[in-house]
Amino acid sequence: MRKRVFTTARTQRTFVGEMDSQKEVQPPKQQPMIYICGECHTENEIKARDPIRCRECGYRIMYKKRTKRLVVFDAR
Repeated sequence: MRKRVFTTARTQRTFVGEMDSQKEVQPPKQQPMIYICGECHTENEIKARDPIRCRECGYRIMYKKRTKRLVVFDAR
């Protein structure tokens, strides 16, 4: 008999086969992203599920900070 492996999105558990063994799957750690306010240009750390709002002025338009990693596109 084949064992089926599937993960449920809500419980974050992996069930193998006919529930004869269960393993806890740790969700990835969520690091805060750095956004720049469109009005006052301050940097804000915003985590997932946090409201998108500047902590200084309350403005709601935020821009993601540019990455320092080299990004190369292959144009042909």
